[in-house]
Amino acid sequence: MLSPRRKTALIAGAVFLVLGGVAIHASPMSASVLEDRLQGAADDALYALRADEWARVEMNGQTATLSGLAPSRQARQSALQAVSTASWAGGVVAGGVTRVTDQTRLPGEAESFALRLDLTGGRMRLSGLVPDAETGERLAGLAGDVSSGRVDTDFRLAPGAAPAGWEVMVTETIRALGELDAGAGLVTRDRAALTGLAPSSAAARDVRRMFETAPDGFAAAALVRADGESYEASLSDPRLCELLIKGALGRRPIAFAPGRSILTGESRAALRRAGEVYAACVEAGDLIIAVRADEPGDEGASLALMRGEAAASAMAEAGVERARFLAQAAPLGAPEAIQFTLTPVSVPDLATTDTEEEQG
Repeated sequence: MLSPRRKTALIAGAVFLVLGGVAIHASPMSASVLEDRLQGAADDALYALRADEWARVEMNGQTATLSGLAPSRQARQSALQAVSTASWAGGVVAGGVTRVTDQTRLPGEAESFALRLDLTGGRMRLSGLVPDAETGERLAGLAGDVSSGRVDTDFRLAPGAAPAGWEVMVTETIRALGELDAGAGLVTRDRAALTGLAPSSAAARDVRRMFETAPDGFAAAALVRADGESYEASLSDPRLCELLIKGALGRRPIAFAPGRSILTGESRAALRRAGEVYAACVEAGDLIIAVRADEPGDEGASLALMRGEAAASAMAEAGVERARFLAQAAPLGAPEAIQFTLTPVSVPDLATTDTEEEQG
């Protein structure tokens, strides 16, 4: 027979469990009610900004995921801020939004649909935009098959259908990359570029052959070679060559000594590799190297220009005429620390030249 004290304890425990169940499932702070409340608050916050015209928010508990094509960086930041403070000040105790996952896109990102693939030390890494999680899983699975399971992914979802032939092009790039010792591939909305080192001349030929035919709407090129050989190609598509240069530079940013124009040894080697790629692209135009200034004013611009010149000299070591490079200083707020852009070679106007000679 239970003592009065034990009876009281059991009754108190039962009441606690009942009240706990009510709190979880029926109270204003229950998980489902809280999620619904935060969803409504987040929707209202986007509506107040008129961001509901481009953005969509989904709540999972107290975590929000914002997606959509943002018209500008400022619009994206305003939407993220609005969702994060849509209810209370945020936080578990306050019952607000604890975290906002950003899956929005900017116009440039949506147009490029860019995906980068790198193979280093037998490990393959895929990073960039994919249309949905299922596509990402398929691509990651294939990459794992060709790299013995050594694969890393860093995908961002870009809701909406990928361009026709895009997944086929990415699949072929993964398979081609798997035939190399090291390399990088980039696939955008309408172009695919692969550069790297093959284990043999025969393997290099096989990979180049894989890129001779591409899905409709795609331009593709593979600059691959065996050790000690050169690239057997001459390309004239500026945008394709820019992708090849970007791939050859690797994933690590080009680095200089602090406050100086001296390149680190690793960056010099990366630029020389990119110069070897550009040697196959000289028909596509001259190469502009724009380096972002670290500080405002003339001193910042001067240092940026000297760094551009240093990068150009490093690339020219691959055997390209130094006059084919043009260094520029990009402003402090430029989106990229260093940018490589091909510009068509200027061709003299023959009629104007003849007229000037006649007048002379």
